[in-house]
Amino acid sequence: MKILRIEDREKTVFNEFAASYGTIFNTSNWLDMFGDKVELCGIYNNGGELMGGFVTYKEKRYGLSFYRNPPYTPVLGPFLKVDAANPVSIMDIWKEVLLEMSQFFENLRFSVISISLNKNIIDTQPFIWKKFKVVPGYTYVIDLSMSAETIWNGMSSERRKNIKKGGKDGLVVRKVTDNTIIRELVMKTYSRQDKEANERYLDKILFGFADSHNSFAYATYDGSKAIACVFCVYDTHTAYYILGGYDFENKHHGAGAMSMWEAIKNAQQLGLRDFDFEGSMVPQIERYFRGFGGRLTPYFTINKALFPLEVILKYFKRELF
Repeated sequence: MKILRIEDREKTVFNEFAASYGTIFNTSNWLDMFGDKVELCGIYNNGGELMGGFVTYKEKRYGLSFYRNPPYTPVLGPFLKVDAANPVSIMDIWKEVLLEMSQFFENLRFSVISISLNKNIIDTQPFIWKKFKVVPGYTYVIDLSMSAETIWNGMSSERRKNIKKGGKDGLVVRKVTDNTIIRELVMKTYSRQDKEANERYLDKILFGFADSHNSFAYATYDGSKAIACVFCVYDTHTAYYILGGYDFENKHHGAGAMSMWEAIKNAQQLGLRDFDFEGSMVPQIERYFRGFGGRLTPYFTINKALFPLEVILKYFKRELF
């Protein structure tokens, strides 16, 4: 088994594998937004056949090389086609792949590396053995095979009250076709939180990538004014909530929840398997997501830095390094 960078002639096959065995964030449709900062890496079996892959994203700053997730991209892989049926054989294959992947990362000329793995990856031992720090994160995932009524009843009483109150107060949710509405509300939220948005890639997602076949959005209106929104992308099995916003000057406790509930129902109508909140480690946001009743789902980020940088990062980013 070996890992090689994907040549142009193999990109179509890589993309087919990513679409079948990975997530939308592993496909060229998404990754093309990031240009030559992205490299596709193929996992090949001993016969030289492609069997899976993952992605790297590199930025140069101050003469240092940073490998991390691209903006608004929660996971980078790996994905894998496994033909084995025996559980031990499956584990053996994954173990070998992850060992090769950990060595591949170790061989990169990195200053800092911080990459989130696909959520089906629970075996992080190969990275621990290579002295990466493995940090868990958490999201909530709703099983869309349940009826809408069951999903509704699984929400917290607070979340249901928020949604009902919004309806009683005359708020209305509409599907959004003009993503300038989403952009405006997202930017207001970043501004309110005193955070800097990556506007270049935000615009690429909303006005370059997004179409009716890969994304959907909802906004809650008070009269003619949009006051909260939800934007999701989706693949063949999962909808991912990646952008949301609200108008703080016209806020209503039910507005965001109303948009989210319509997004969940729309994902179900599309025949998807899961709705993924792409969780947060911020306590207030985690509590809000938890109220929708999804199952708590871990994912893992692998982190490492050159020793002098790691010492500095332990001071500023102790939770990661």
